[in-house]
Amino acid sequence: MMKPVLTTIAAVAALTACGDREVVVGEDYQRVLDPLARDIDKLDVLFVIDTSASMQPEQQALVNAAGAQLFDQLELDLGGLPDLRLAVINTDVVLDYRGVAGCLSEDGRDNGRFRIGTRVAGCPAIDGHYLVDEDDGAGGRRRNYEGSLAEAFACAASLEIGSGCGFEHPLEAARRAFDGRYPEQLEFLRSEAMLLVVFITDEDDCSASSGELFGDASGGLDSPLGPRDSFRCFEFGVVCDDDQPRVFGEKSGCRPREDSPYLTPIETYRAFLAGLKPDPSLVMVTGMYAPPTPVVVGQDPAVTARPGTPAVLANCTAPATEVEATPAIRLDALVQQFPSRFVFESMCESEMSQRLYRIARSTAGVMSRSPCLLGNVDITTTTERCRAFDVAPDGSQRVLSGCRTTSEQGCFHVGPSQSCGYTPHGIAARYRGTLADGHRLVVDCLAPVGG
Repeated sequence: MMKPVLTTIAAVAALTACGDREVVVGEDYQRVLDPLARDIDKLDVLFVIDTSASMQPEQQALVNAAGAQLFDQLELDLGGLPDLRLAVINTDVVLDYRGVAGCLSEDGRDNGRFRIGTRVAGCPAIDGHYLVDEDDGAGGRRRNYEGSLAEAFACAASLEIGSGCGFEHPLEAARRAFDGRYPEQLEFLRSEAMLLVVFITDEDDCSASSGELFGDASGGLDSPLGPRDSFRCFEFGVVCDDDQPRVFGEKSGCRPREDSPYLTPIETYRAFLAGLKPDPSLVMVTGMYAPPTPVVVGQDPAVTARPGTPAVLANCTAPATEVEATPAIRLDALVQQFPSRFVFESMCESEMSQRLYRIARSTAGVMSRSPCLLGNVDITTTTERCRAFDVAPDGSQRVLSGCRTTSEQGCFHVGPSQSCGYTPHGIAARYRGTLADGHRLVVDCLAPVGG
């Protein structure tokens, strides 16, 4: 759908020092390092791509950059390409849309189905519903495509941009991709492989629990549902501190509305994704979308003839592609439910090649048990702002003390590391000494103020 543009944003950023805040253990701390018990050499990847018309430049950028910045980088960091399975879906699902143009009310080719893309000129043949590139056990690779991996992915990811529903359902589409409704889904996931889910969208999630959200086709400002456009996703899927969604102005404290009568709770999707692997630590979720703040509601520029019609204004513009994106509050809330296993790449702070590079490196870091911190950390993260545990194979843990000097041993240290330059803040955590066989260092740190 057309994205309104935010022209002015009141800049408000009041940072509070750690010493000025009340620290409640168990509430302010978030897990930022939780290494796997062993290295992983298998990777299942699902790309969830928004196919609304505005996403054409971003999709093309993804196709152009994936070869070097995703596949080659994984191979470089892991010392060889992992046993790879890769599927692509769009954000459309079958629902009772009450006649909304472009949205599917009857079963079709979307609805979480794995896609191999459009047959564009020069597209290599792909045997199946997803890409396979695995060690064949005899020194070679077993592949189900012709040509290079980059060429095959370009075909798989070339979805019909502009054909998608304007009410994007990335979370529900991801759930349907793995809920067993199609035979190929049952073969895709491997219990011993890392699962990486990548969301790419310029709007927030609007995963409706029923078609009631799309009723009242002629609704206006005085109707309970309001005009039938994507503002309904915000009004009934998000709650802010003032809880007056149709009132113009900047909103604070915006978060998913978990008691929404129309949208599915975020916890439903967290639990589903975490349950896809016997070991939930093998699930990694990343996203390319607009940051969840700032949030400003203003006049919808698409309907200037009706003054007072609200819209969530775009809060950033992607470099190079100039795609405007609106705050992804629900989607960001889901991603952050995977502590030490999420990577948020703002659509508006870097180009696609840089985003893919960091996602590839972060994924490889998790698979190879790197000490780099992921998750909700910031540049103020230090040893003093963290706590650490020596975790045994049976799950029992021992509290570790933080290092007070550069020479102290038998303690943990958190600080900048050049080897973690690909992460948002380049911070690593290490134990000075030797942990017992099979033990691992697990670290929690104070969340950023407002995080």
